Amino acid sequence: MTEVWSTITTMWRLQATTWANRLIYYAQRLPLLNRLVNERAYAAVGAKRVAGIAAVVLMIMAGLASSFLYLGVMIALPLQVWAGEWADDARRALFVHMYFCLSVLLAGVSSAKVLEPTKIKYIAVRLMRIAPTRYMRATILYRYATFFLYQLIAMLVIGSGLGITLLQAVLLVGAVTLWRVGTEWLHLALYRWSGIVLVKKTGTVMLITLLAAALAYLPLTPLDVIPAFGDAILGQPFMLALLLVFGLVTGYLLLRKTDYTAALRESTNRDDPLLNMQQLIADAQQKSVQASDKDYSENRTFEPSDTDEATRKKGYAYTHQIFMTRHRSLIRAPLRKRLSIIGVLGVVLAAVALTMSNTLEVAWLGEFVPFVILAMLYFAMGDHLCKTWFYHCDMPLMRYRFYRKDAVQHFRLRLGQLLRMNVLIGTSLAAVLTVSVLIVSGGEIPGFLLPLWLLTLSLAVFFSVHHLLLYYVLQPYTTELNTKNPFFFLINSVFSGAFVATMLIRPNLWVLAVIVVVLTLTYVFMTGPLVTKFADRRFRVK
Repeated sequence: MTEVWSTITTMWRLQATTWANRLIYYAQRLPLLNRLVNERAYAAVGAKRVAGIAAVVLMIMAGLASSFLYLGVMIALPLQVWAGEWADDARRALFVHMYFCLSVLLAGVSSAKVLEPTKIKYIAVRLMRIAPTRYMRATILYRYATFFLYQLIAMLVIGSGLGITLLQAVLLVGAVTLWRVGTEWLHLALYRWSGIVLVKKTGTVMLITLLAAALAYLPLTPLDVIPAFGDAILGQPFMLALLLVFGLVTGYLLLRKTDYTAALRESTNRDDPLLNMQQLIADAQQKSVQASDKDYSENRTFEPSDTDEATRKKGYAYTHQIFMTRHRSLIRAPLRKRLSIIGVLGVVLAAVALTMSNTLEVAWLGEFVPFVILAMLYFAMGDHLCKTWFYHCDMPLMRYRFYRKDAVQHFRLRLGQLLRMNVLIGTSLAAVLTVSVLIVSGGEIPGFLLPLWLLTLSLAVFFSVHHLLLYYVLQPYTTELNTKNPFFFLINSVFSGAFVATMLIRPNLWVLAVIVVVLTLTYVFMTGPLVTKFADRRFRVK
């Protein structure tokens, strides 16, 4: 065990050093700290020690925060929103059921540290030459000891409101932790028996994720088709004892009797693209914005006389029209894909409404209107078009000051294009939802349809402005189409978190619609001054 603890200490130092370097890197890009932190901070012992302490604190806080977010946002918040009026026993049973579905069924398939390819594993085993078995034993012990502590603290805080006692929290978290240990052994046994690395089977993992989410959240709905079987399983002493014994036995085998050399050779293969996620993402991003050869061949001799629309345009309007014509398949393909998905969704919803019109209630459907926020967050175009404009048009032109100085002109042209596409998407989504609602209501127009349309169209405008404004003001893309600007991540995280929280809290629909409209109008009026002020300095190639 001395070697295991020594390896854990080495891993801790490696992670702390990595976090410290990241803190120094991003501190150099913050407006106030960039004057105090320079390149010498990487080698300064005092600064590195301070950054290392901060990194350790952040690592602990991140572990606790992830557990609180998991139990709070994924389980407790939906339970409070949709089952807040239920009896305490029913809410507690549903909490345990959701915890079982997500932490036992889903995590047992999607999580396996032994076979998961990570860069830190590659560095430790291949570069630092730590023995694979020694490294993996230390990783498993450290991972699940901290997992148990973080989950137990979060369970005691969040579960106390549902009447979960200290003993129940220890048994629940302990059973789930030991089950996760047991699944590590099962993943490894599957790999040795068949050569299958289950965590790399994306299709299987996604299917299990959808099924587990459906099993977890369907009991919250009036569709009483799935009982809270998770509580029945974890509530039985025999099942708890079985999980505990299974985890203890497999944990002993993993820590004492297992050789990890072959498994880590598989998960630290340098050719595995998952070990270089940035390059994998960059290749995928560049592939996603590759233009069609057909577009270039059809528009090789594009002249002003080719189309009447082009002859009426001059300057940036003319070049914008040329660009949109020459890259129409690249631009229209995502739009057609989104409209097709909305169409299929409309057919499915209409079929469900026709078959279950006697079961569904119109008032209950109105409670799900805030989920339009999540739908528009997914369907709205913006990031793809900004990358397309950057990769095929702006990258060579950003070096010229006249192009940056005239940013407001091409910004408005592109905003108009983006608005037309997103408004079409929002209108289609609102229309298919309206059809399903009218089928359930028998043709009567419920009061939440108007705020539904208002909210959907406002979000279409908001996301159009949001993506394009951040592109011009921050320009987060590198030449490899990686996104590394911390302010870009921060702003997107704040807006996404606010929208998701609003969706789960479910305020009054008219209040929500008015707030989104006001926020959208404010955003629109801010675009001109912000682009004029910042584009000249920020609209550059990184």
